[in-house]
Amino acid sequence: MVSNKMILTVMLIAVVALVCTGCSDESTVIPATVIDTAPPAVPANLSVDHSGYSAVINWTMSTVDTDLAGYIVTREHYGVTETLIGTPALISSYEDTNPLPGSTLYHVYAVDYAGNESAVATISLTIVQSHSHSDLTD
Repeated sequence: MVSNKMILTVMLIAVVALVCTGCSDESTVIPATVIDTAPPAVPANLSVDHSGYSAVINWTMSTVDTDLAGYIVTREHYGVTETLIGTPALISSYEDTNPLPGSTLYHVYAVDYAGNESAVATISLTIVQSHSHSDLTD
């Protein structure tokens, strides 16, 4: 049979263990940090309209990316890439007021707040310069 002395010893050990370790309190539990590595959706429905002296690039903004910071736009002309919008902007179109003659590729990609970038959506524009008779040499 268990003696009173043994019961007291077990209870004392339990109290000491509780005092030394403390009680579990969910408010003191530090949650694990979640690192966002998922890229945002690729800009959809890319189109370009050229008239006069400008080209307007349009796309559909993402409605599924709640952490979307915006879009970056670049222009590639004969292998040289120029950044037209370098800081993510929450826009769905960009007007290039100085489109270059010849073949140009416009690249649009989405960026989220964690810095993840989507795949690039690309559209091509070719501007053919017409020459009047006074521009031609004999």
